[in-house]
Amino acid sequence: MVLYFASGAVGLVDEVIFFKYLSLAFGATAHASSAVLVAFMGGLALGAMAAARFDARVSRPLLVYGALEIGVGLLCAASPWLFGGVAHLYVAMATGATSLATLEIVRTGLAAAVVLLPTVAMGATLPLVARVAAATAGEGGAAGGARRVATLYGANTAGGAVGALLGAYAVIPALGLATSLRAGALVSVGIGVTAMLLSRRVPVKARATAAPASDGAPRSAPPLATREAVPRGIFVAAAASGLLVFAGEVVFIHLLALVDGTSVYVFGLVLAVFLVALSAGAAASRVLARRAGASALAASLALSGLVLAASLPVWDRLPDLFVAAGPLVPAWWEREVVRGLVAALAIGLPAACMGMTFPLVLAALSSRADRGARIGVATAVNTVASMAGSLLAGFVLLPALGSQRACGAIALAYAATALLVPGPGKHWIGGLAAAVGLLVVAVPRWDLARLSSGANVYFERQPEQGKVVWIDEDLHGGVVTVTRRADITTLWTNGKYQGDTGWQMTPQRSFADVPAMFVPRFGRALVVGVGTGVTVQQTARYPFERVDVAELSPGIVKAARTFFAGINGGVLDEPRVHVRLEDGRNLLVVEKDRYDLVTVELTSIWFSGAANLYNKEFYEVAATKLTEGGVLSQWIQLHHTTVREIASQMATARAVFPHAAFFVRGQGVLVLGTEPLRARDGADLSDLVLADETMDAFIDETCRAGGFTRESLISTDDNLRLEYATPRNNVPSAAGVLDALQSQRSPEVAARLRAR
Repeated sequence: MVLYFASGAVGLVDEVIFFKYLSLAFGATAHASSAVLVAFMGGLALGAMAAARFDARVSRPLLVYGALEIGVGLLCAASPWLFGGVAHLYVAMATGATSLATLEIVRTGLAAAVVLLPTVAMGATLPLVARVAAATAGEGGAAGGARRVATLYGANTAGGAVGALLGAYAVIPALGLATSLRAGALVSVGIGVTAMLLSRRVPVKARATAAPASDGAPRSAPPLATREAVPRGIFVAAAASGLLVFAGEVVFIHLLALVDGTSVYVFGLVLAVFLVALSAGAAASRVLARRAGASALAASLALSGLVLAASLPVWDRLPDLFVAAGPLVPAWWEREVVRGLVAALAIGLPAACMGMTFPLVLAALSSRADRGARIGVATAVNTVASMAGSLLAGFVLLPALGSQRACGAIALAYAATALLVPGPGKHWIGGLAAAVGLLVVAVPRWDLARLSSGANVYFERQPEQGKVVWIDEDLHGGVVTVTRRADITTLWTNGKYQGDTGWQMTPQRSFADVPAMFVPRFGRALVVGVGTGVTVQQTARYPFERVDVAELSPGIVKAARTFFAGINGGVLDEPRVHVRLEDGRNLLVVEKDRYDLVTVELTSIWFSGAANLYNKEFYEVAATKLTEGGVLSQWIQLHHTTVREIASQMATARAVFPHAAFFVRGQGVLVLGTEPLRARDGADLSDLVLADETMDAFIDETCRAGGFTRESLISTDDNLRLEYATPRNNVPSAAGVLDALQSQRSPEVAARLRAR
């Protein structure tokens, strides 16, 4: 039990790191993530099916389990090198590709090349350890074996929850991706060696195959279909559990990004809460089995639907909790506790009920002679259904129904599946299913203005947004809302302010105007991030021959076209402007042509994944995609941050670009070049603060004051320093940041930029 708990913890950390590596290689789009998901879940399903097929031949399952854990450890230890090779192959294969279908095939194939072997090994483990657990049940007999198997599954899930927390808050921030993966590999090898040593004390006989033929030749084991009959409802429940649990997880994470935040820590926190609840459900399944008997499977499904439907009124009240807690929790870690409590309040009970079904499936199968094979099949069915549920929720339910109706649809699906599972007690199961339908219909529509208020950002009530006039939900951009108050229209994503038709237009124009002062020619430009479209419009006002635009969220593009055309002039539909629904970094990686200007206008850097555009490797890619004299421009957030994080962003950029200038025009604008920056005649340099040696002086002074080295400030794809550091500094005010920047200001800098 302890070994499988530890295996769950390590496996979850490995899974998170796999996804991070592959998102860096393929981009952070939903399509790229789906390719990784298909490869990952497909490997788990293949492993479970392999275990089912060869179960009868395994006489020492604990020995084989140990060997598989060692194999997982060795493969994970080698993975950092493999991921590097995949990134290079992807560039070679995807460069110039114009078809999304082609990119999907390339991404899925390359993801499978790295993750398939370790995930196949992971997927084969449950049927093996289930046989050991059932065989060592002692006096409990079949019932004791069933309880042990369910407990084993719960322990593995609880281990995953611990792994989610340790990975997000301790292991990855401290060790980085590669070292974390190799440390986990050592743990996996240790688990494997321990299991192999224990296998000598826990022998489990292989199941007998058919008797030898009369000629003395052994007969092969009978096909699975001819073995001990299993009620169809068990496999229906296994499939439903996978499909609906993962569909619910996608919707929950989508909603909690809006309610709880979108930092890398919040993702780990929400995942941990979800897994703890599933583990609690595994424990509760034993109580339900005793109380409901043969109706337990159907009851678990009906209860899941009922509790999910009953939880719907909670969601749009959650933002009020952040406002109430704000004065009481000034520290970052205290606010993380509040986020965890909010997540538990929102999804704890529904997820716990959802977590009862699959342990009941395992318990039902563990009492059979061919338990290993059957559990392998059920695990494979559950895994494939999980993959289908994730894709269905993300690409169909959320865009078509929105989050509230998607939750209602999942609750109704639980109720309908409960009626399909055979067993006694259909009258009261039917009553529960009917109650689900009534609740889904009766729950009032959420208050969207309150739900998308962004109270989680600063733990205070935000200024009155006005009326929500439009909302768009999908897996790509989360929840995009447009609000209107008086004559001001405002754009929000996941409750975070993105721009408006008022005062924010000036800073957005500066993201084009500032770097344009240094562009030597007007060939091609790339704008990363659409927002309200004002930066794109300002860029297009210069005589560029072509302006490419990279944007992850189709909802933001729709909002810019529909609600902000008055301030962006309908620029997204101009012939010179080409909008690509793609990760900006990935676009640069696969794009063959070079740019005279690349300007990055993103939301706050502490949003999970945003820091990928502030890591050293991004700057290395960008430097190779600029024309001679071309410039890269980035927004630097000056509010809710610290001097150290500003210095970290500059030090990382300066590790690649030998020339840099920093302006303050409402927000910070960093301009970078591989060639000396020369301002155009008549350029307005009044807001120039730092450039080249004065920027280095600011970085060095920050290091001296803090007692750390310049090298320790550099953020890479491996250490992910900015992704993990910036959310921690979202709490304090920006007092002192501007003073520290201005302290190195020199009037001679502007003169040198003009004279070059």
